Amino acid sequence: MIDLTGDGRADIVGFGEDGVHTALATGGGGFAAPRRALAEFGYAAGWRVDRHPRLFADVTGDGRPDLVAFGDDGVAVARGNGDGTFAPSRLVVPDLGYTAGGWRVERNPRFAVDLTGDGRADLVGFGDDGVVTALGNGDGTFTAPRLVLADLAVEAGGWTVERHPRFVTDLTGDGRADIVGFGNEGVVVAQGNGDGTFAPPKLVLPAFGFDAGGWRTTRHVRLLADVTGDGRPDIVGFGEDGVWVALNDGAGGFGPARRVLDDFAIGAGGWLPDRHPRLLADVTGDGRADVVGFGDTGVRIARSNGDGTFAAPVLALTGFGYRAGEWRTDRHPRFAVDLTGDRRADLAGSGEDGVWTAPNAGDGTFRSVRVRRDAWDLPVWDPALLSYARAVRAMQSRPISDPTSWAYQAAMHGRSGSTPSGADWNLCQHGSWHFLPWHRGYLYFFEQIVRAEVIRQGGPADWALPYWDYSTPARAALPPAFRERTLPDGTPNPLFVAQRAAGLNAGGRLPASATGSATAMRTTVFTPDFGGGRTGPQHFFNAYGELEFTPHNDVHSLIGGLMGDPNQAALDPIFWLHHANVDRLWTVWLRQGGGRADPADAAWRNQSWAFRDASGNRVTITTGAMLDPGRDLGYVYQDGVGAPAALESMATFAAVPAAEPELVGASDRPVDLAGRATAVDVPVDARAATESAGAPRALLNLEDIVADANPELVYEVFVRPLGAPRAVPHYVGNVSFFGIEHNGPRGDTPHGFRRTFDISDWVAAQGAAVPGAAVSFRPVALAAPEQDGEPAVPPVRVGRVSIFYAQ
Repeated sequence: MIDLTGDGRADIVGFGEDGVHTALATGGGGFAAPRRALAEFGYAAGWRVDRHPRLFADVTGDGRPDLVAFGDDGVAVARGNGDGTFAPSRLVVPDLGYTAGGWRVERNPRFAVDLTGDGRADLVGFGDDGVVTALGNGDGTFTAPRLVLADLAVEAGGWTVERHPRFVTDLTGDGRADIVGFGNEGVVVAQGNGDGTFAPPKLVLPAFGFDAGGWRTTRHVRLLADVTGDGRPDIVGFGEDGVWVALNDGAGGFGPARRVLDDFAIGAGGWLPDRHPRLLADVTGDGRADVVGFGDTGVRIARSNGDGTFAAPVLALTGFGYRAGEWRTDRHPRFAVDLTGDRRADLAGSGEDGVWTAPNAGDGTFRSVRVRRDAWDLPVWDPALLSYARAVRAMQSRPISDPTSWAYQAAMHGRSGSTPSGADWNLCQHGSWHFLPWHRGYLYFFEQIVRAEVIRQGGPADWALPYWDYSTPARAALPPAFRERTLPDGTPNPLFVAQRAAGLNAGGRLPASATGSATAMRTTVFTPDFGGGRTGPQHFFNAYGELEFTPHNDVHSLIGGLMGDPNQAALDPIFWLHHANVDRLWTVWLRQGGGRADPADAAWRNQSWAFRDASGNRVTITTGAMLDPGRDLGYVYQDGVGAPAALESMATFAAVPAAEPELVGASDRPVDLAGRATAVDVPVDARAATESAGAPRALLNLEDIVADANPELVYEVFVRPLGAPRAVPHYVGNVSFFGIEHNGPRGDTPHGFRRTFDISDWVAAQGAAVPGAAVSFRPVALAAPEQDGEPAVPPVRVGRVSIFYAQ
């Protein structure tokens, strides 16, 4: 793992069958979707771990790591582009390779380090006859290799890989790398001269050697790291009876070796090299390396005291261990690297089923990161889904007075009738900039309650709430586990709910216009465009963001039944997967960059919310304490799956204009929507029509929308020029009515529901004065509603359809 982009966060690099693959860190302990970054250096091209070392180092001095590969024919370099990809490689040294020079992994260690202090990596190899170097030219090429030291090699001094570890690092702080070797008699140092050569080796410490102390590579790990914070590497050895340290003296040598900790060793704790990796990394951010050990029961940390000693080890995480997770050194590499950019080491490991991370908690411990996975990527009764079903059934059996019950948790979102004293009911935030953070906290604590029940029943301890990514047609049907009437044991399936739209439980798919998020993703500011307008805490208000409109409201309405009513929606188990997807789309929006960011306003970040934890206790959390799910809450989403693609049919979204818009046209009558296609004309007055040729900003408003109930339909909205009946209608977006009962005179807001569409591009495309728009509404649903005299769907009245212009 290495930082490929310069953002201070370690990224994943893997050498696969077909080349180099990378996955960039996203900052919360997660990674973007893996991608092939270079179609070279893969297994299919003949590259092998036991023949061809592949390293990363900055060979040009531009601050970006490049790929240095020692192949059959010599050294090849692929320069880093700074974005996780690499330029095509070129052979730069026809030597130091398996065929070109006869170099072998088991005999000849090779390094890429700065020998001259110019900030560019040079090559160092321990050949059979001695030390060979090739200086970097600054353009990704190197000078011809030359033998600079007839020592520290197999045939020159008897140095072997299986007995004598060698390191190339800057011992003195002069920016030039020196050689540190652990020989038979102890520690040998050859100081760099700054020109690619080295001073003659000298024995600086009669310890840590094959004969000087009986140190063996098969039993005793030796590392170099700065444990005091002075910027110079010290020796840390995991010996037979504990941890030994020799401090750097600043002059190219080391002080005496001393045992500082009776742990992390074969004879002190039972630590074995083939079972228990031990690393040195700064886990506190104080600039001093701490001991990180992957033991039987998990990860143990011994924090540096700054004087070459360490505090007593503590169990920092029950995971990544030989027994705690079944991690094996020959199958599961583990790392201690900074994944978040806070200069504190986090944990990462490539496990049996994927990459696992544990972000640093800031106190010398780590948070296990759970992965929320797409339900469509899981088998029908994967343990994540089966455990969820069984936990739901257990929660449904609890009385509503129990805060961990299914009914109580649903009532926190909404419930008809009065709220008992002390109950945290009817708290959901809609039509407000608080919509996304409130629901994030709601899901997080609900997930805790479910996980506690999953564990109680013997399910996976790392259970995480799945999500439903419905953005593609193949996945727009309910995941199969929610359509099965019974569980595998034949008992009723609590994930199946009969009160859903006709056809949905039979595999019907939601329409594409209702499940896409492209319009929301094109917004660039959180408030009011993406996440909603600025309000105080508000159960329901009228400041909806684009993400809440589509897909959130649309999916609620089309699933219908319990999901169509805010006071019952959370009783349907699919509610929680739907909202997990909405929460995921928030992270996807931020990941796009381009200035996208969460609000900095203290009124938003400091807003506190009350929820119930796994024990039923009331807990509070602020919005600002849960903005980074991986770091703050310990979960990330399955990476790269369902990242929303822009749908060609979607209208371009433009930010709300700074100038006050001017009303230029309005319908002369209300529009009644009753499950059938309908239309209304919106004429623009002559003066405004003339001015429209200047390509103003144009907004289409649906105002004062009222209804007694959600019709559980979505209407696609189209415009065409007034007086041009043969013109192709232009799709501008959707309107749906989740929560409409809370708007209007009988609801939480004094006015009706409203929806605004940006039609600037359509107006500009007309190329002449626009006389007005014929606005049409087309209902979309899983199945056409039946008509039997009276309309089968509750009618909705749009009080006025209007057009505003603004410069």
